[in-house]
Amino acid sequence: MALKSLTSKLCRISRIIPSRLFHDEFSSPSPLSKKPNTQDSSSVPAAGSIANKYQVFRDVDAAVILDVEEERQMHRQLQDEIDVQENKEHNTLPNIYNGINLQRGKTGVYDIEDLITVLRLNNAEDIFVCAVPKEIKYVDFMCIVTGMSFRHMRGIAEFVRKVYKMKKGALDIIPKIEGENSREWMALDLGNIALHIFTDTAREQYDLESLWAVGARYDRECNKPAEELVELFERHSVYLNDLKPLSKENFVEKT
Repeated sequence: MALKSLTSKLCRISRIIPSRLFHDEFSSPSPLSKKPNTQDSSSVPAAGSIANKYQVFRDVDAAVILDVEEERQMHRQLQDEIDVQENKEHNTLPNIYNGINLQRGKTGVYDIEDLITVLRLNNAEDIFVCAVPKEIKYVDFMCIVTGMSFRHMRGIAEFVRKVYKMKKGALDIIPKIEGENSREWMALDLGNIALHIFTDTAREQYDLESLWAVGARYDRECNKPAEELVELFERHSVYLNDLKPLSKENFVEKT
């Protein structure tokens, strides 16, 4: 009876637990053998459509990279323009502009009288002005001043340039300060006026007053004695000027 009851229990258990055979280990597919899901060939983009995903860069579209000095200069220009615009909107100007004509001149952005006023307000020393002959077609006036120090020279140049921006028209080009970092000389081309700012020593050395006022023949730099080698070369070059090329007829007769 006990054996019969044990057999009946095993039969009941076999109905609940599904039977698993030995060959099932090898008949079921391996996880590694499963093929990955592949896209339909119709969903693969064409070669031409791939190029549309990338942007084509050209040199003309590239951004301009400025160096440190150019960025500083651009920042100063923008700040000056902002200050001028704010002053125009509020109709107020600092006291440093008192007595300065901020309207554009008749002969240029600066009339020579307005420039002299600006230079005197900045304590420029020994102001010299001469008219440049029209046949030279350079500028109308040459203005030369002396600065007491590098800081004074830089201040004169920057203030003249700042007032220029306030006076200029839409088509006038803002001048660049030449020799901005020089300790001896700075210059601005104001269109109708060339402004030179020297130290006392450099002004005496270059002596532009003599060069532009009385001409190069009276300038001591142009008329200083030449070196011996230069004089020797010039002496022989005179003899070479007298030589003439041999004509074809004379050459045939001699041969």
